[in-house]
Amino acid sequence: MATAQYRTLLEQIVHEGPWTVEETCREFEIKARQMKESATLSPRQLARWMRGDVGHARAVAQRVAEAFWGHRFEVLLGLPHELAEFELRSGTAAPGLSVDVESLEAAAVMAAHESFEHAARIAGTVDSDDISLLQESVLELARGYQTKPPLQLLTEARHIRNVAYLLLDKTRRPAQTSQLYQVAGQACGLLSVVSFDLARWDAAEEQARSARTYAELIGDAHLEAWSRGTQALIANWRGQSRRAVELIASSIDAAPAGASPARLRAIEARAWAELGRPDQVKESLRLADIEMEKSQDSELYSAAGGEFGWGQSRHSACAGTALLTVGQGEPAVTRIQNAIALVPEDPLGGLAPARAQVDLATAELLAGRLDASVNALESVWTIPAPSRRHGVTGRMEQLSRRLTSRDWRDSRGCGLARSDRDLQFRGGLATGATERLTTGRHPKRRGVQLPVRDASQAGLAVGGR
Repeated sequence: MATAQYRTLLEQIVHEGPWTVEETCREFEIKARQMKESATLSPRQLARWMRGDVGHARAVAQRVAEAFWGHRFEVLLGLPHELAEFELRSGTAAPGLSVDVESLEAAAVMAAHESFEHAARIAGTVDSDDISLLQESVLELARGYQTKPPLQLLTEARHIRNVAYLLLDKTRRPAQTSQLYQVAGQACGLLSVVSFDLARWDAAEEQARSARTYAELIGDAHLEAWSRGTQALIANWRGQSRRAVELIASSIDAAPAGASPARLRAIEARAWAELGRPDQVKESLRLADIEMEKSQDSELYSAAGGEFGWGQSRHSACAGTALLTVGQGEPAVTRIQNAIALVPEDPLGGLAPARAQVDLATAELLAGRLDASVNALESVWTIPAPSRRHGVTGRMEQLSRRLTSRDWRDSRGCGLARSDRDLQFRGGLATGATERLTTGRHPKRRGVQLPVRDASQAGLAVGGR
């Protein structure tokens, strides 16, 4: 649907977002509770807002709406193309014309997607150039995954998948069918990861299962191993670590040698860590390291693959997370520092540095070094709001719980904290992390009680991929 067909900016946000109307209402009310505001939102009320049919919304509802969707309430009820003009006129935009430029770029991309989809729909035959374009697009999206906000990734991956579906309906050539199923599987894989980053676990699982189905259909062993590993990651995050181990066990023998089994073994180590089995963690990491030494770059599923990739940096970071989960602070610090150091040499290896920085901060905390922990978070504070993934905020919540679990005044790692007041302030920086990352506000100079969204989130030692 073109931008001009949306009656309000809110309607565009809801329709292009990852949630149904009912889910959006539930998330709105969760946000209200986090803000300690007494506000509710029914599907009928949201539908009226999306139409712009608002008589007089309560002030409390407007406050929550502005925090939840990130725009002034009157902007949400206006036409989508009025956003940049309003924000520039009202002074809420950043200096310069960045908002306007971003809006123009988004409109251009959307127009191109619509043209491509329509051309694919009316074409009588499938052009090999169209398939090549889809293959290049999914590769580019995988490699640039960490540079784009989740909602933009959702839109682009869905577009690639939908065009692949359209073309599949028009061809019976085995070679073209195989190529298009691979593109669809890769797009579903990326949609699974986006859903994971948005904490939509059921959607993430469904997309990963779809990716695996397409992989099995065309005999793509690399994509199948990647999809099974992603299913195991999702299961582990949801507190189903035993199922994660079983998924790995059923996949490892069929995985092509090298990066694929290395990734599976590293994920297995994470699952064993959640089950409290340091002996199994050690063995899984030993096997993972052996496979990583044997790995050779493949076109998509290795260090050249971005989000599909498994380079040395991401491998080391995942191992560090497993060690951190079983309480081995010093070995975790070593592994994670090594991962961060490898990023310049491994730019497409798939590691999200922000996640590694939070894990490093947690490991330093576990080792008793508060100052080093706070310093490790310096680059995390500047993450733009649209790019704040659950893998980062979930880790920050765990860090805050570790920070408030002991008295740090006598710690050997508090050399920079010259007084109780200074220590309290430095501790407040870390414990206010999630508030700052999710609202854009600086944390208060005191500990912040962070909300735990569900039982699975509270039960895991370290979150995120």
